[in-house]
Amino acid sequence: MAAEAVRVSKVTALWGTRNGLLLAGALVSSAIAWWMIAWPVATLSNVAVHRGHFALTFAHMIGGSGMLIFGGLNLYLAARNDNYSAHRKIGKAYLAFGTFGAIVAMIITSTSAHKPAGSPILTSATVSLLTLASAWLCFAALGWRATRNRRFQNHAQWMVRSYVLVWSFVFCRIASRFVPLGENAFIWLSWVGPLLVCETVLQWPEGARKVQRIKPSS
Repeated sequence: MAAEAVRVSKVTALWGTRNGLLLAGALVSSAIAWWMIAWPVATLSNVAVHRGHFALTFAHMIGGSGMLIFGGLNLYLAARNDNYSAHRKIGKAYLAFGTFGAIVAMIITSTSAHKPAGSPILTSATVSLLTLASAWLCFAALGWRATRNRRFQNHAQWMVRSYVLVWSFVFCRIASRFVPLGENAFIWLSWVGPLLVCETVLQWPEGARKVQRIKPSS
């Protein structure tokens, strides 16, 4: 009974913190973006929009959905810090779905899909998306390496960075409907901006004033 009360207290405390509010916002916005973008693909209602590459788009939807769901769930478990077995299993699922989704995204981006006939493959948007997918793969690999070497604080930071890159897709899809920026500019800002904010938050404590320890007099 007491243990159950402690768990409820921890959950309540989590959602009342800054990190809890940020996580809640990420989860809610991810659900909205999934309904806007992934649901039509999952229900096969926009096959014509992706004619010629719908199979790849569907595969990317599967991978991306796993990234959003398992990544968000694992951040929640990590914040609670009380279920390591589930955290490891869900983390493996996040990495598996994410690697699959990122590779498929790179394949789609490297084709003529959604590009005007005769236009070059390597546009500014293409390079941005390829860089985004590559960055996620690098961050995920560094996070996996850190936990293998039991550097858990370092692992946590790399996983937060990786999920920020996943969430940047959500930000791009939602904000592009309201922000009057050119496509080439926004496709870069949509993930570089959130990543800069994330890095600032992660590194802010490292620059804090050091507390001088007073040596006891002998």
